[in-house]
Amino acid sequence: MIKGITPEEEVIIKNILEPYLTEYDFFYYGSRVKGNYEKSSDLDVLIKGKSEIPYDKLELIRFLFDNSDLPFVVNFADFYSMDESFYKLIEKDLVKV
Repeated sequence: MIKGITPEEEVIIKNILEPYLTEYDFFYYGSRVKGNYEKSSDLDVLIKGKSEIPYDKLELIRFLFDNSDLPFVVNFADFYSMDESFYKLIEKDLVKV
């Protein structure tokens, strides 16, 4: 678990992502991992699979998070569409969901 989410919030996150865990790995990064977050800070999640996540799957995941009881926004980045220099900046902070 990371500093920026409660155990209850983590249950919500894992329940939403569970159907996708056979195809994709999900990693937290950003201020909620580093501990320098505000109450209103978003949660950043990196998606890494064998290939880029299809748009319709990503939109469904976003919809599920947007309609969940989480008190913050969840932003997603796909490994395959991410700038390599940005990935190198966040790589050391990645925490597997």
